[in-house]
Amino acid sequence: MANLTTAIVATAIIGMAAPGVARMATQPMIAQQRAVNFGVAESLAVGFAANNEGRADVDWKLLDDDKCDVTDIGDRAFSILCTEGEGMFKMEAERSFRLDAAPTSSYSNPTRSFAWEVPLEHSHVECLSSDPWGVIWYNEHLAAGHLKACIPAAAWSQARFDESNPDDWLWDLSGYGFGTHPDY
Repeated sequence: MANLTTAIVATAIIGMAAPGVARMATQPMIAQQRAVNFGVAESLAVGFAANNEGRADVDWKLLDDDKCDVTDIGDRAFSILCTEGEGMFKMEAERSFRLDAAPTSSYSNPTRSFAWEVPLEHSHVECLSSDPWGVIWYNEHLAAGHLKACIPAAAWSQARFDESNPDDWLWDLSGYGFGTHPDY
């Protein structure tokens, strides 16, 4: 009789626990499928954003229209949202990218009036192409590291100095040791 009671109680406990055990057993498979779907969605979004970052125009031939939507945020910036899967397996990934910031105007300085004073001292560092005169942020960055101002590309060598246009200078480079510029 004791064995029969034990069997009935054990069967009742197993019957109550079975749905929870079944759910626990399937969770790893559900998580794996969601991870696979997220990986697909993310690779579509990241790939499209990376291929278009800094381009002149969006390359639409790379877009998977069935899985991704692109939104124009403005100022040549975009957001792409890609989706993979359905129901509880539906996963989304969103990334943003910006096209090349096209110059809005061109600067000319025929009167040789310069907006900035010539730095008193320079370091050995050439200015970056993103800040060719160091006046936007790079010289402040160098100063934080106890370095002097950067050297503009036009003052890096005699050849660059001769190829430069004095109308484009932000300060007077005529005192850099290369003599008078041919177009000055």
